[in-house]
Amino acid sequence: MAIKIVGLQHANIRLQTQEQAQDFYGRILGLERDPGMPWSEERRLIWWNLGKNGQLHTPIGERVNSTPSGRPIGSHFALAVADVQEAKRTLDAEGIQYDEQTLPGRGLQLFVNDPAGNLVELFQG
Repeated sequence: MAIKIVGLQHANIRLQTQEQAQDFYGRILGLERDPGMPWSEERRLIWWNLGKNGQLHTPIGERVNSTPSGRPIGSHFALAVADVQEAKRTLDAEGIQYDEQTLPGRGLQLFVNDPAGNLVELFQG
């Protein structure tokens, strides 16, 4: 059974400095920062809202976060799924390895690599 995708949840785009992100995505593109996800030195990530649906995430610098099993979370895109538990069942049935984690105040995330090695995040949408 195929996983039901309901939209693009976010794209993750790395920049070198906060100033670059704030100037381009904030000043030039006019995006607003997500007030629910403040800057932290631990995560080094700025979240930008794209209207009612979707976000751009701009991690800053060379540091790459990782899933609990150590899978690097670098450049990737996240797809909103109708039912993340059903997505897990489908990946399990297909024998596709994935990592899962839950961010406080967010929800369950699944990270899987496509056949070419691109990182794809599945997120309850």
